[in-house]
Amino acid sequence: MAMEQTERNLNATAHLNFASIYNIHNGDFTSLRNFSFPFNFTYSDYDLPLDSEEDITKTHTFFTAKIVIGVALVGIMLVCGIGNFIFIAALARYKKLRNLTNLLIANLAISDFIVAIVCCPFEMDYYV
Repeated sequence: MAMEQTERNLNATAHLNFASIYNIHNGDFTSLRNFSFPFNFTYSDYDLPLDSEEDITKTHTFFTAKIVIGVALVGIMLVCGIGNFIFIAALARYKKLRNLTNLLIANLAISDFIVAIVCCPFEMDYYV
């Protein structure tokens, strides 16, 4: 009995707090018709003119970044491509190098070589 009384008081308190915050009395929710709960949000926040900001792709910094990224990706392609190819060729040429450790490293070298040859040109096309 005391538990039901306490639970009823908690529900009434929660209803009272909600009602006092949003000025709702006796279950009348008509005042909340134009209210966006819990934020006062409108779409006018996004009504910015499209030409208000300058085009960042025409700045000197953007051009410099394209050159730096392009040079870095070309360097990655050359180092990964040539270095891994030399390792794979040496492993294929000399039978003394064929131990378990070098075969595992060759597996990594093959995957790295494929990434350098297949993926990096597409990345360079996307970024540059």
